[in-house]
Amino acid sequence: MHLTLVVAGLLDIPESVLADADAGAPALTRLLTAAEPPSVDREGAIGVTCTALGIAKQRDWPVAPWLAHGAGIEATARYWLCAEPATFEVGRGDVRLSDIVHDLAASETTALLSSLNAHFSSDGIRFEAPDAVHWLVGAEAPQSLSTLPPERALGRALLGHLPEGPDAGRWRAWHNEIQMLFFEHPVNVAREAAGRAVVNSVWLWGGGAAVAERTRARIAALYANAWRWRELARATNVASARVPASFDALHDPSSPSPALVWLDPRTAAEPQQRGSWFVALDRDWAAPARRALHSGTIGQLDIVVAGRSTALRFAARRPSLARRLRTWRSPPRLSTLLAPYLED
Repeated sequence: MHLTLVVAGLLDIPESVLADADAGAPALTRLLTAAEPPSVDREGAIGVTCTALGIAKQRDWPVAPWLAHGAGIEATARYWLCAEPATFEVGRGDVRLSDIVHDLAASETTALLSSLNAHFSSDGIRFEAPDAVHWLVGAEAPQSLSTLPPERALGRALLGHLPEGPDAGRWRAWHNEIQMLFFEHPVNVAREAAGRAVVNSVWLWGGGAAVAERTRARIAALYANAWRWRELARATNVASARVPASFDALHDPSSPSPALVWLDPRTAAEPQQRGSWFVALDRDWAAPARRALHSGTIGQLDIVVAGRSTALRFAARRPSLARRLRTWRSPPRLSTLLAPYLED
């Protein structure tokens, strides 16, 4: 079996917080220490996953057209963007992306998209929703844009994170129109009254030309809890499922291979939760994968440690006796190993 474990968001954790989790991840640390120095991918985990699925980069990693293809809603659009329902927060001197809204009801999405499509009916764009919390926008004409995924901009000022390129001015103007359209929209009035996050904008990213050809993936299966990655796999005819409870639940002679598994500590928001998450990661994934690698029951193990914009790929291997003795005498620390690569 050839397995790639993607530990997404790990490079976004402050070193002080990561140090608190050192004791909880000895098997992961030893796997990374036994590997050669990692290859550095500046495209992040999105680039790693799209490449594994055989999706070629355009100006962006074209997540949106593949999601549209998988959902069967390509229609006449020649270009697609993800349009994540978002909350923008106005500060003293800037506007920031506060969050992506994940709790929209189908009726709320229907009402918001109805307003969007009525407003932009003469502009050659149309909004679609593969499901209630994941939106796309298709354009009749090709576009030339470069965008950033929302995780690159969360909590940060919009300046420097909005679309760039020859067609960016038009989309930035539409961005402003969307904010005005959603201001005091009945859906947002009701959500605010209920103490729920409002949808006062969208986050545009992952654009590309509509899918014209099939792709050849490098993996046979993808396991992820995030809708985005499972749907991309489905669109590229790669088997997909939620992340199993453990490596042992996945490691079966009948399991498809090569396989990629997304493990995301961002699901643990608080530092104390992250400590428990690292313990579970080590117990359920790193330790049994390390045993399988050492016994030869797994042929190849790659570990991708990723942040907002960087991914480190470690090719795990069985360590030599000398290396094992060195690490036994002086146990490595995960925080020290990753410190040079941590992102702000």
